[in-house]
Amino acid sequence: MGNLGSGELLVIFFVALIVLGPNKLPEAARQVGRAVNEIRRISNGFQREMREAMEEPAQAIDELKRATSDPLGTNSAGRAPRTAAISPDGEAPPTAPQPEPADQAATDPVRDDDGS
Repeated sequence: MGNLGSGELLVIFFVALIVLGPNKLPEAARQVGRAVNEIRRISNGFQREMREAMEEPAQAIDELKRATSDPLGTNSAGRAPRTAAISPDGEAPPTAPQPEPADQAATDPVRDDDGS
């Protein structure tokens, strides 16, 4: 209940007893208890939603920190990771197709059809 001591609580109880009377005091105490319970429930729900909303950005920040702390992708030994010349299935990786050489006679303007 915060910073209220037992003396303050007794004073509040007696003032409430005098103002409300002994017949209405139990119902008023129930209503105050329900209100406090509802405020706690709303507060816990809000805190839970805030934590859940902050998890995703926090994970993104952690990933960004990891990426910027190791910009070259080096491993823990300080070496760059090896690029495999052979794929995991044991075959050489595919190479890019090389362009076919064009027919020299068709594209060479200096040569005649007779080869001179």
